[in-house]
Amino acid sequence: MSPAGTTTNKLRKQSTTSPLVTKGADWDVDRVTGERKDPTNMLHSLAHDFDGPQHGKQPVLETGEPPRPAREVVGIFPAKIWKQVISSLDLVDEASLSVSARAFHGLCDPRALRYLNDPALFRARCEFLARLNYALPNHLLCYICGRYHVRIQAGKETLRPTNVANPLFTCPYANTLEPRLKLSRHRITFGRSLPFTFVQLVTRHHHFGPQYGIPHDSLSKRYKDKEEIGTWSHQTRYAMIDDHLYMRVVSTAFAQPNLPASGMRHLLYSREDFTPFFSVCAHWRDGELMPSCKCALGHIPVPLEGGGVDRMAKELQARVQKPKSAIVSQCERCKALRRCPECPTEYLIEVRLQEDKAEKDLTKFFKQALIVTRWSDLGDGSAPWCPEWAAIQGDLDHLGKQDRYDSFKQLGRRAISGTFESWFNPEQVPPQHLLSLNPEGQRLGEKGHNWY
Repeated sequence: MSPAGTTTNKLRKQSTTSPLVTKGADWDVDRVTGERKDPTNMLHSLAHDFDGPQHGKQPVLETGEPPRPAREVVGIFPAKIWKQVISSLDLVDEASLSVSARAFHGLCDPRALRYLNDPALFRARCEFLARLNYALPNHLLCYICGRYHVRIQAGKETLRPTNVANPLFTCPYANTLEPRLKLSRHRITFGRSLPFTFVQLVTRHHHFGPQYGIPHDSLSKRYKDKEEIGTWSHQTRYAMIDDHLYMRVVSTAFAQPNLPASGMRHLLYSREDFTPFFSVCAHWRDGELMPSCKCALGHIPVPLEGGGVDRMAKELQARVQKPKSAIVSQCERCKALRRCPECPTEYLIEVRLQEDKAEKDLTKFFKQALIVTRWSDLGDGSAPWCPEWAAIQGDLDHLGKQDRYDSFKQLGRRAISGTFESWFNPEQVPPQHLLSLNPEGQRLGEKGHNWY
C-alpha cells in the first residue's frame, strides 16, 4: 500500500475502442455510421435483431420491467385521473383501451364499441378492427362490410388477370352493384389490376410474419398483351420500403418511324376504353404524359431504303453529316423524369434499341422500342383511404386544392424512382432531371385535347 500523500502509477490495460465507438448492450456500435465493429458480437446480435414484436406477436412496449396486472396499473392513479385521461382519447383509442383488459373496460364508456356500429363511423370501425390484425392470421379485414372474413386461399393467394374470378374470402356484399360497396382495385395495365386485398396481404406479411399474408415478390409478373389487343409487353416488380409498398411497371412496344397521329393512337391506346396500354395513374390525361410519348415516337430515326450503290451512298453521306448511332437522342420535353403532382407516381419515357425475338428476318432483328416506366408508392396498406392509395386512385380529386395530395410537398426532392432503384441496387439510380407531369396545373380530364 502506498504511503499517505503519495501517488502511484498503476498499470492499466489500454483501451482498443475507438472514440467514435460506443459500447452497447451486446455489441460495439459506431456512433456515426451505426456499424457493428466486432464480427463475433454481430453474429450474436442476430438473435436480438429477429426477436422483436413482429412475426405474429402482439406489439409490447419494452420498458425493461416485468408485465404487471391491469388492476395494479389502474390502482396507481385515482379514478378521477383515469377519467380525465380517457376523455382526451378519440373513439377508436377508447374502444381499444376498453377491450385490452377488464379493469380498463370498467373505466371506459361501455357504449364506445356500440358507437362503432354506426354506418356513419364506418372508417373508425375499420381502423379499430385493423388493430386486431396481429391476432387473426387466417382472416382478412373486408373494407366493404367492415368485418373479418376467413381466407379461403390462405398462403396461396396469387394475383390473376382481371377477367379471372379470384376471391380471397366470401363476403355477402361481393356481388352488389352499389359503387360504394365495390372492392377497391388499381388498374395496372390492360386486363391487369391490383386489388387492395393483396396490398393488405403483403403489408401483413411484412409486419407480422409469413402466416399473415404473402411476400411482395409473389406479386411480380412478366406478361404480354394479346395480339388482337396490343403489342406491348410488361414487367411488374414490387418492394417494401419504409413500411410502404412500392411498385414499378416497365412497358415496352416496338414502334415504326414516321407514325401518323392515327398510328400513334393505335399504338398507345386501347380501342375498348381509350386508356393507354402501359400503366398510368388516375391523372394521366392532364399534363405532359401523352404528348411526351408522342414526342418520343417522333425521334425514332427513319431507316435507309434502297440497295446496292444508292444505299451505300446514302450511308456514306449520313456518316459524314452525322455519325451513325443506335442511341436515339430525345429532347428536353420527352426525356425528363416526370412526377405527377397529385399522387406519388413518376414516369420515364425512353426510346431504345432492343431485340425482337419474334422477328425471323435477321436484318430486322434489332428495332427501336418505346419504353414507359412507372414508379408508384401504394401506401402502407392500412386502408383504401390512406393518402397514397387514394391519391393514385383519384379518390381525392373532388377535394379542394388545399386538401388534395401534393406529391412535391409530401415527397420532397427525393424521387420515388431513386428510392425504389436504390433499394435493389444502390449504385443504379435514374439520373434524369425531375419535372412536374402537369406544370400548368390543368384539371380538364376527358374534356382536354392533348391526351388523345
